[in-house]
Amino acid sequence: MAKRAGWVNPLLWVIALLVVNALWTGVAQQEAPNEVNTELNFEHFREVEIAPFLNSDAAMPSRLTVSFASSTVDQANLSYTLRLDNETVVASWSGQLGEALPSWEGDLEPGTYVMETQLEEGVTVEQYIWIQPFAPFQIYGHVLLSTLLVATAFLEQGLRRLAQRGSTDDVSKPEKSPFKSIQQGMPDVIMPEGEDVIWREPLR
Repeated sequence: MAKRAGWVNPLLWVIALLVVNALWTGVAQQEAPNEVNTELNFEHFREVEIAPFLNSDAAMPSRLTVSFASSTVDQANLSYTLRLDNETVVASWSGQLGEALPSWEGDLEPGTYVMETQLEEGVTVEQYIWIQPFAPFQIYGHVLLSTLLVATAFLEQGLRRLAQRGSTDDVSKPEKSPFKSIQQGMPDVIMPEGEDVIWREPLR
């Protein structure tokens, strides 16, 4: 088997580092929807709980999507207001049915939010809060994953060298056989001496 070039293994680890960090970036940017109001489940005052992720009080990137619709009326007065702890105004809008609603994006701290929505009869609303719970930990995740991958690379190299050293030592040691070597050829026979040796009885 052809020996792998010395630059191939480091290149593979660099590619693995880039792939792992790219995957983590995709995970960190994933959004989790929080339903506020829908056509079949509507309340003028809706309480929404934004729970802390991994016991962290860090604010999470979020966005609010709102859409009004009606099949019976063409004009209607509409408004909504999102408050934190029913005090601090986070987002608000008021206008007429058919107007373009402004998009809201920002950071939401963990806590209790109240959405106040006012609309006329015959109008339905869809409201969602989209949160990126992993985003506050994105940098920490890159550092942790990169550190673990680099440590794994060094460990793999160390184990590889240790295995090569062990195989070299095994080759250099002489092989010991558990059996003694057997001399080749017929064994020497000691013939008795004397004049009457030819008259002796043969051995049985």
